[in-house]
Amino acid sequence: MKTLYTALIIFTIIANGVKEYINQNSNTNSIEILQQDPFAGTWEWHNGNQIFRVFLFVQNSTMNGHFEMVEVDTNGNEITIYKSNKPYNSQTPQHWHPVIDAGHNGNKLDGRIMDNSLDYEDPQWDGYTLWHARLRMKILQTGSCIGCSTTASWKVAYFDLTPSNKLPLNIPTDIVLTKVQ
Repeated sequence: MKTLYTALIIFTIIANGVKEYINQNSNTNSIEILQQDPFAGTWEWHNGNQIFRVFLFVQNSTMNGHFEMVEVDTNGNEITIYKSNKPYNSQTPQHWHPVIDAGHNGNKLDGRIMDNSLDYEDPQWDGYTLWHARLRMKILQTGSCIGCSTTASWKVAYFDLTPSNKLPLNIPTDIVLTKVQ
């Protein structure tokens, strides 16, 4: 028992030393990471009075995110049509984990997205299954020039081996997004 207690104390001292070393030698903070990452932030696509919005953020070294579609009324108010960051179902208050899970290399992002925008509790969707789709984004233009906004292609499609009873994709599948934040 004394050996176990000693080992636990040694492990705690080493773990705290490693944590302190990392904290002292880390020269970046979350704001710097956000500024360096071309994909992290808010993206929009306007289609008439509707706005499809994507929120991308780094979580545990992975690009994660959510999306929403809003409609802008004549007074400029946004009315939510659908959003991915919502309760799992009518019985559970717990919200969905990020529905976008991706990695990127330079100006290309590849990953998966779950389109949970449909009300899959509606009887018309009985027999259908919620599946991940492939997500690909590519930076088309950076905001490095005066007056230029960063834009990226957004392409979503089901993987080749997706079952036939998948829910139809409801989110935009082939658009160009503009980074707004």
